[in-house]
Amino acid sequence: MAEIAVLHNTLDFHGGADAVCLAVCDALQDSHAVSLITCSVTSPSTLADRFDIDLDTDELSIVTPPGGTLFARALAGAAPIIGSQLPFRSAVLRQFFLQITNEYDIAVSTANEFSLPLPSVQYIHYPQFRANTNERRTIDDHVQMKSNSHGQYDVDMSSSSESNSTLQETGIESAEQTAPTSQAQFKKKTEQDKPDLDDRLEDVEYDNPDNNTAGNSGYLNQIWTRLAAPEDGMSVSNSTQTAPATFLANSTWTAAVIANRYNIDPVVCHPPVDPIYGGRSWDEREDGVVVVGRLAPDKRPLDAISIVDAVRSQGHDLHLHIVGTAPDAYRDYAATVTTKAADRSYVSVEEDIPRSRLETLLCTHKYGLNLKPREHFGLSVAEYVAAGMVAFAPASGGQVDVLDRQNNRLFDSFEDAVMKIDTAIMTDERPQLPRNRFNRDRFDASIISHVEEMLSQ
Repeated sequence: MAEIAVLHNTLDFHGGADAVCLAVCDALQDSHAVSLITCSVTSPSTLADRFDIDLDTDELSIVTPPGGTLFARALAGAAPIIGSQLPFRSAVLRQFFLQITNEYDIAVSTANEFSLPLPSVQYIHYPQFRANTNERRTIDDHVQMKSNSHGQYDVDMSSSSESNSTLQETGIESAEQTAPTSQAQFKKKTEQDKPDLDDRLEDVEYDNPDNNTAGNSGYLNQIWTRLAAPEDGMSVSNSTQTAPATFLANSTWTAAVIANRYNIDPVVCHPPVDPIYGGRSWDEREDGVVVVGRLAPDKRPLDAISIVDAVRSQGHDLHLHIVGTAPDAYRDYAATVTTKAADRSYVSVEEDIPRSRLETLLCTHKYGLNLKPREHFGLSVAEYVAAGMVAFAPASGGQVDVLDRQNNRLFDSFEDAVMKIDTAIMTDERPQLPRNRFNRDRFDASIISHVEEMLSQ
């Protein structure tokens, strides 16, 4: 039995990265002693229930730096002004961890890349450092997929439909040049008049590592990079500055971004999403859309309301459920979403609901919708698929993996989203993807294999 440190900068944003963190802890608990090193206000047990992860929190050792909880509370309160500061949190966590590394045999980071003095497995949702290097190139949203080639990235995936693809790089300097990161770029007005929504908050993306307003790039990121980032030119399982590391990515898109930024080829290991089964047949499901995610600007729930407005104007009796958490950093924004929803009898907002209620919504409605462009993976989209829904998402980021590059499910504008949902309703399109393509057993086996391989070196 090995002593394993799982590094995770914060659980306080209640997102897919946090679900991966707890899933990793759960996968390793049976064979090893696991400690979670974090600066968080949120309890792991709270999120384990929300994400339906059977984690033994009594056996999980939580290690927090002195003053770590106060530190987390302060950053959460300031997030609407200074951004998520995820690279800063990671740099602080690493400095603390360096003082106790001799207590552990191996580290597993579930909060992106680090330079570490002990063997490690590092799960990268999106690279947090080197956001401003001159040689950096990022990946176009509308990335070209070679359907019959798989020479660039290894994929820990049982589904053959995804293992025969690769990404073509583009030479753009910044993802902001192509990603629709504002309402003006993302929305195309349809011919129908839509209610005038207050879009001011929609321009902010607190959790986008490339957004200067988020405090995650610029001069400060250069400082955090010098303090905590791994070196350039590493290969999987080759040495970092002081110890071997294996790098994993949550999607082929993220893997390509990592390759551009660090000149390494990570292994793709999609996050775990088990099938969600309910008792209703397709014809018995409600003609409604479910949007799941943080009530935060980067998730764009106000866009969801606008899209449903536009689809209804085509004559469809469609309703909308917006479901999510509202961490302290986003309370004001969540109130804005709730106010806008209250103006419409066909829109409801449900915060912090139990897992059972979420699964009921997913299994009793036909359509799932995600609005965040360049989503690094898209856990909510994967849950829509797992629940047997017809899922729609922007044609960018890891969501292309999740929806298996289906053109009729991926949209590149507001107008395109409205059109594809309208078409799906009119033609009664049914789900086409298997529910179990991202099952938890596959993820657990991959994580355990990489950890055991590192321990054996």
